[in-house]
Amino acid sequence: MALPRAPSLAQGAAGGPAAAHVVGAEARRAHEANPGIVPLSDVLSDTEAPPRSFVTYRGGSKEYVPEDVLAGKVVGLLFGGNGPFCCGFVRGFAKVYKVVRKSDSDPFEVVYVSADSSRREFNRFVKTMPWLALPFRDNSALFSRYGVPLDVRSWPRLVIVAPDNQVMFEDATPVAKMCIQEKKPDAFGTLLAGAWNETRLFRRFTDLFGGG
Repeated sequence: MALPRAPSLAQGAAGGPAAAHVVGAEARRAHEANPGIVPLSDVLSDTEAPPRSFVTYRGGSKEYVPEDVLAGKVVGLLFGGNGPFCCGFVRGFAKVYKVVRKSDSDPFEVVYVSADSSRREFNRFVKTMPWLALPFRDNSALFSRYGVPLDVRSWPRLVIVAPDNQVMFEDATPVAKMCIQEKKPDAFGTLLAGAWNETRLFRRFTDLFGGG
C-alpha cells in the first residue's frame, strides 16, 4: 500500500526546528487543571531536535540521529504510549530487535511514534528502548494517516514499511508477540525478509512522517 505524501509540519525560520507547541488537547487540559504538577515545559514539543531527526538513548545519553539512518532499511513504526500494554510489549520486543538487528548495518530499524502527552513520561519510556523515536511532539495526524486509533486499547501497533516506503504489514504486533511468547525471536526475521527490497532512499523522513 502506498501512502500519500504527508503534509509538512510548521518549521522555524530558515528551516530550523519547529516552534514549540502543546502536544494535544489532553496535555493542555492537564496543564491548565494543575500547572503546579504539570508545568508547561512538560507538555511542550521538543524544540532542540534538528529538522528530520530521531532521538535515542541507546548509547546511554540523549542523542539526535539524522534521517539517513533509515536508508535501505525495513522500518517498523511502533505506535503507542507509556502504559502497561506498551511497556510489556517493548520489554519483550527489545529482545527480538536485538536478535534480528545485531549491528547498525543490518537492514532493519524501529521508530517509536508516541501518543504520550507528558515529556517526562515520553523520556522515561524512550530510555527503555534500544531503537529510535520521533522527538516529543503531537503525532495525532500520523496516527490517523496510518490508520491507528488514538485509543490505548489499540496499542501497540507495529507497522512494517519497506525500503521504498510501501506499507507491507499494517500490524505486525501479533507476529511479534508470538515470537516473544514462543521464544523464537529469529522467526521475526522471516517477516522482515519478506518486506525487504534493494531500494535505497536517503531522505525518507518527509514521506514517512511529514515535515519536521
